[in-house]
Amino acid sequence: MNRHNCLWWAGVADVLTNGLAHGALKLERVHLSVADETFNILQRVPVTRPVGEATRFLHHTIARVSYRSVAAVSAGLGMLARTGSSPAPPYCTFSSSPNRSENSAEDR
Repeated sequence: MNRHNCLWWAGVADVLTNGLAHGALKLERVHLSVADETFNILQRVPVTRPVGEATRFLHHTIARVSYRSVAAVSAGLGMLARTGSSPAPPYCTFSSSPNRSENSAEDR
């Protein structure tokens, strides 16, 4: 794989991982706001209020951990992709043959 292709794929990976990280955080907000609609109804009924509050806390905690874990893993993969797009990515192989010039047709 030539250097241009390696950098292109590293850029694609960076865009995808950033999109996944931001998307997970946005989806968390939507999920929690939709769930709050139901929990707000339970809050209005005196009999269900204590159970509703405990359930809301548990639900929100699990949802936050889940979505933020996805975002953190995605951000970590993005950092890995960025380090892979350094001047000489370790996963890209270039021939060091003395018979080839630096800008040969195979590297373009």
